[in-house]
Amino acid sequence: MERKLAAIVAGDIVGYTRLMSEDESSTYAALRATFSGLIIPSVEKHGGRTFKTTGDGFLATFPSVNEALDAAIEIQNGFSEQPFDMRLGINLGDVIEADGDMFGDGVNVASRLEAMAEPGGIFVSEAVVRSADRNRSKLFYSIGRRQAKNIPEPFVVYAVRLDADEKNRRGWLGRIARGRRAALPYAIGAAALVLAAAAAQAPEVRAVGADLAGRLARLAGGELADARPTVAVLPFDNMSGDAEQSYFADGLTEDIIANLARNPELQVIARNSTFALRGQAEDIRLIGERLGAGYVVEGSARRAGDQLRVVAQLIDARSGAHLWSRSYDRRVEDIFAVQTELTAEIVSHLVSYVRESEVSNAAERPTENLQAYDLVLKARDRYKHGSKDAEALIAARALLHRALELDPGYAAARANLGMTYIVDFVQNLSGRATTTDVETGLSEARQAVRLDPNLAAGFQVLSFGLSATGDYPGAMQAAQRAVELNPNDPDSLMALAKAQVRFGSYDEAVQNAERARRLHPMAPEYYTYVYGQALYAAGRLDEADEVLRECLIRAPQEADCLLIRTAVLSQRGDVEGAQRTMARLTEVDPEFSLASERSMRRFGDSALMEQFLSRLAEANAPDVTSGFLHPRTQSRT
Repeated sequence: MERKLAAIVAGDIVGYTRLMSEDESSTYAALRATFSGLIIPSVEKHGGRTFKTTGDGFLATFPSVNEALDAAIEIQNGFSEQPFDMRLGINLGDVIEADGDMFGDGVNVASRLEAMAEPGGIFVSEAVVRSADRNRSKLFYSIGRRQAKNIPEPFVVYAVRLDADEKNRRGWLGRIARGRRAALPYAIGAAALVLAAAAAQAPEVRAVGADLAGRLARLAGGELADARPTVAVLPFDNMSGDAEQSYFADGLTEDIIANLARNPELQVIARNSTFALRGQAEDIRLIGERLGAGYVVEGSARRAGDQLRVVAQLIDARSGAHLWSRSYDRRVEDIFAVQTELTAEIVSHLVSYVRESEVSNAAERPTENLQAYDLVLKARDRYKHGSKDAEALIAARALLHRALELDPGYAAARANLGMTYIVDFVQNLSGRATTTDVETGLSEARQAVRLDPNLAAGFQVLSFGLSATGDYPGAMQAAQRAVELNPNDPDSLMALAKAQVRFGSYDEAVQNAERARRLHPMAPEYYTYVYGQALYAAGRLDEADEVLRECLIRAPQEADCLLIRTAVLSQRGDVEGAQRTMARLTEVDPEFSLASERSMRRFGDSALMEQFLSRLAEANAPDVTSGFLHPRTQSRT
């Protein structure tokens, strides 16, 4: 036996058993031809060796991750002309080699990555990303932490970006489906219902459900991630008979949303979007349609003294059918246990299984002091992120200080407190904040993540603060960590998209901005601006113009949307339209100037930054805040 470090590729044909049952001889012949004509030659071409085949799967070893990546990409691109879909996983790790076979964690993790991968996709471990050549960095994008069977700790998983045209052409079923786009809502709905039903069944049934979900998503031409069940939690009704207790019901709702959002197998609609529908007596099916959610959770909370009653129900938003309902009669001190049980119930009905690690994470008590928890709920109710109410912000800060006096180790309280200081400076709410306030906010955020390294909100605040100080690499790293910890938090996704625009990762920025908007369908115009900015940076000018025009229909004086649309119009050759849009911008923001844009470095130090400035100058942007035009554009007015 020999122990060594090896790059392992695991591959598996998706839906092979079903295809064999439909046409055994043709399927087997096609499979053999695929192995002999594509898989084995690609492995050998890149210096690899196939050490195990399992009917419709294989395991191969390579001398380095770069050869493994090249072979995997070549194989997937070759599958565009095959009657199958292939999933691939790549890991770099210790293996034991004996008699030509290989064993150990290095092989096991590759196999688990393959099982997680979408049909037609490649999933890799963090070790592969770290070991790949630097010029390959744009190949990868993180999809968050995942828990794998028989592997104790969750680990970060990355997907490999394949050629978009090849990916869209790939797949026998995908080609058949081009004329079936109209079936998308029904296909995805059926997939979600299969997943829900499969949760209570045997592992074999769950596997069929998961495979069907993937197949139907592919039929619709979408990504597998879009087939994950999407759930919206509506604000719980306050049944206490005391309007002042509504903050408690709202806080309970927010914490349930936060716990659900940590599960990477769900898509969870943002709190701000669901709370925007408070009090609207609409049919649940219409609410689901407005939010883009297949499932809706609604409920109520009644708090009387130290007694607590919580009622919740899960509804299929497509049919209006009630899938289950639960009531909890507990003492107030059991509030965290109630949150945990509710989260586990929802997850167990919407994904194929409940991972023990996620349930235990949700069960962690953020504080042992219920009075401190109550103060944090009141602070969150008093000041909502994005509000311009300086008085509310100062009042919330005072409540958070009181919470930390009761429990100095309460990480969420420190993160929220840090945000109040940073927001005050960035948005100039109180008119008194200075850079010292930003440092105070950063200090609180750093303490929060030291107290709880898995607190996504702490890293989000840290990213916000670092961006305010000009530490953009640090801000991007913190935003990436926030997204890894909570892949369903739209604010973190938008923060990451903004950082990626600044550092030239334009396609990734578009993806994250798109996902944030799906999770927050009633988001503020800031989301639209960042999405439009990312599309502009990626060179997708027609799409950017459409998005920004939508923004300006809803908010004609949105300065950021006016700014990016000016550059888009200029880039497209519509100089007159760009000049008209710039004139509107300077009316809305008389302080705007090219000088301020240069200092902001909206696109970092990239070549795009200089191109952006030249486009603004072409549109008669004032060079300074007095309205004085840039010398190069004087003759064009």
